[in-house]
Amino acid sequence: MEYPERIVEFAFCPRPCYQYLADLADPEDWGEDGRVLVNYIDFTYRRAAELMRRQGARGSYIVVDGEAACLDTGLFTSRFEEIYTLFERNSRPDAQPWFLKGFYKASDTALAGIDVLPERVHYAENPADLVYDFHLAVRPNIDHILGDENNLLRVPEALRGSSNARLLRRVFEGAIAEAERKAAANYTIAVPQYYNGRIQLLLPLCLTGDVPELALTIQREEGFYSARTCLTLEMAYNNARQICRPMASWLAR
Repeated sequence: MEYPERIVEFAFCPRPCYQYLADLADPEDWGEDGRVLVNYIDFTYRRAAELMRRQGARGSYIVVDGEAACLDTGLFTSRFEEIYTLFERNSRPDAQPWFLKGFYKASDTALAGIDVLPERVHYAENPADLVYDFHLAVRPNIDHILGDENNLLRVPEALRGSSNARLLRRVFEGAIAEAERKAAANYTIAVPQYYNGRIQLLLPLCLTGDVPELALTIQREEGFYSARTCLTLEMAYNNARQICRPMASWLAR
């Protein structure tokens, strides 16, 4: 069986299903129009498809049972019951092979036809990658970060402009050094995200005050962390939510 990269290529997904999922799951802020939730389900499917392609017949992250297919959302109800995605074969020849029937908790009779429910996807092969290692220095490529137009648009307006170039560099370097010290004092400040097949960590950057305004993305290399980009807090939350609900105070909702 083939597993395309995107869930919208795998199945037709009616948008009202996502609102039902938001109501079924433990209450959470899913952003405007629930776009964080839509992205979360897409990310979850992508990872499941990736694992299925890698493991082949040994994979059980997307279970196909007759005319139904099932995926673990990784979400829970307020009573901590698992929630699953249920697909049915699409009868339309000119459409995706599957149709998203809905989201159901594990005890729902709609899942009775699935003999073995799918595994929840994982992102870290080594759990240590999810935790900040204060022994490793962060090596930021400031020229690359501040030379990227998208990054500059995320910087507070008061620090933009050619006349502020030197000031911005100093502020950025200081904010990164401070973020390193904060993470060394409390490793839970570093929030993991999954990007391009690798675990990265997000560190809070305070540029104009004591409140974080950006998230620095760091990636573990041989003996150090590299840093080449920064994200808005909204982007950081969306990416981090892929793995789990961020609980660090600077990113939590």
